[in-house]
Amino acid sequence: MDKASIKRAEIINAAYKVFSEKGYHGARIEDITSELGIAQGLPYRYFQNKLDIFNHVIDEIIKRIVVGISEDAPDTADTLEEYVAQMQRGLDRLFDIFTEDPLTSRLLLLEALVINEETSRKIQEALDLCGKYSSRYVKNGIEKGFLRPDLQVEEMGHAFNAVILEASRRILGSEDKAKARESWKKAIIDLMISGTAKHQ
Repeated sequence: MDKASIKRAEIINAAYKVFSEKGYHGARIEDITSELGIAQGLPYRYFQNKLDIFNHVIDEIIKRIVVGISEDAPDTADTLEEYVAQMQRGLDRLFDIFTEDPLTSRLLLLEALVINEETSRKIQEALDLCGKYSSRYVKNGIEKGFLRPDLQVEEMGHAFNAVILEASRRILGSEDKAKARESWKKAIIDLMISGTAKHQ
């Protein structure tokens, strides 16, 4: 990684913290430079303005989510048991992203959706992409014969992601986050499997 890329990454990381604490409208470029201890004009060498920095922060969060969803290839599960294990791993990765650092949820689900139309569209497109990718796991289960053949594949993918987002919100509001996380994992898997598994 060259020096320019390193500096851009440092600015994005500092901006993540500042935007999370102050919100987009409350944050200033000066807050970001103060966090890093750099000259106030330096971010403008790498970014157009505050919105440009914010969009790069959101891009980094989206990348983490996409990696979390796609780390297990959809077609690797050959049995219902393997599918459940695959789902457990996916839930762990996504809960790591959304609940281990509550700032991520605030930025992605609160701040980013109200900044402007372009940023909101970026989030919606990312969520749509994640939903479509999740649906490939359902499609694989149908093709392998361990999920019901009459499932609405694409809708199931989006429903799975919607449940994860709501579960993350609930976990963040819990006094015992570890306990809540395990309870939600079990609830999601029970819900998805009892409603989708093909009964022999």
